[in-house]
Amino acid sequence: MTSRKPEHEVLKEILRLVYQEKESLEVGDQWQGEVMRRLRNFGAIQPTPGFLEMLESFIWRLVPVTCLLVLVLTAVLVASDFSSEYEVIQLLMNGTEELILPQFFGL
Repeated sequence: MTSRKPEHEVLKEILRLVYQEKESLEVGDQWQGEVMRRLRNFGAIQPTPGFLEMLESFIWRLVPVTCLLVLVLTAVLVASDFSSEYEVIQLLMNGTEELILPQFFGL
């Protein structure tokens, strides 16, 4: 069963216990080589990805979906014959937005 603690936390805990019991331990002549061999067996600690790296992977996952959505919406607008004949577009195109916006904001 593997522990949920990261490897470097386990290593810190082991070294802390060894340091606390250093007076009662018997070490041989080869202890340095043995310690280095065990440390090499742990392997490298993998760095955790930063915020920008995680955001980049998230954005690249959304790019195909966004492109597909733009294409679908463009096809819908072309198929529905979207033009400036609608009232809302005509109001904005005639320049009456200057009159409507101050009334809307209460100015």
